[in-house]
Amino acid sequence: MRSRALPVALCLLALGASACMTRPVKQDVFKTGMTRIFLRSEVRWTSPVEKGYSHPVVIAPVRVSHILSRLDMRPPQGWLPTFGDDKERVPALEAEAIQMLAEPLAKALAEADSTQQVVVMAVRETKRWGVFDHDFLTSFVVYARDGRLYLHFSHFDWEIPDRRDERLPEPSVGHNPQRFSLYPGTALSLLEDRQSVAIDWRDPIFAQATRIQVGPGGELRRREILMEDPTVAAPDYGLPADLSPEQLRDLADLEEQRRAGRVTEADYRARRRDILAGE
Repeated sequence: MRSRALPVALCLLALGASACMTRPVKQDVFKTGMTRIFLRSEVRWTSPVEKGYSHPVVIAPVRVSHILSRLDMRPPQGWLPTFGDDKERVPALEAEAIQMLAEPLAKALAEADSTQQVVVMAVRETKRWGVFDHDFLTSFVVYARDGRLYLHFSHFDWEIPDRRDERLPEPSVGHNPQRFSLYPGTALSLLEDRQSVAIDWRDPIFAQATRIQVGPGGELRRREILMEDPTVAAPDYGLPADLSPEQLRDLADLEEQRRAGRVTEADYRARRRDILAGE
């Protein structure tokens, strides 16, 4: 009896341990080539693990692009620059990458729930003699909490090994395989690991897209950049199908004011609710 009871007890212990273990669950939002944006949560047994994120959160894609355009960093030691003139301060993302990522990143934040992080894995390809020869990974985790947007970078322009059978390393909060540091700025607070920032994304500073330039004497200068065609309307998620022409015009006018930075995010949301309610 004892010899039979021991395996049964071990099986029960194994089942109990597996019930306490968590596993990641991923939901793709955007994928092109090797670049990918997805929602990631943890499931314990059959239930998602609550993380307390302030999701969903609706941020206009153009504002997302403005936020990303203001992220600068001091690159890893030994990094060979391929964009930017100063090795001590370079953009965290190229303009081309920002244009590609802004809209799906906004969509991911609008679709996420309180258990899901947004994971961004952007791959830059280089060509030589017309043939792609090297790929570079920039990856970070994004989530909203307590009125702020948090970005945690894991990789910056990291050269992907030639062995394509290996999976790309996914970013995670607190995992810093490279040594680099972001720069703080207006509405951008640097966190302890220096590879993460807390962003007051409603700040009027993000009404325009600008990027830092370093002058010949080391002075910092802001240069306005155009991230996307301002005539392209930001997508609306979940608009009712029975809106009147007057409501559609009012929504378009309100979105234009938001893009120009003439209304705060709180005013925008309140007025949008009133328009949708027919008030």
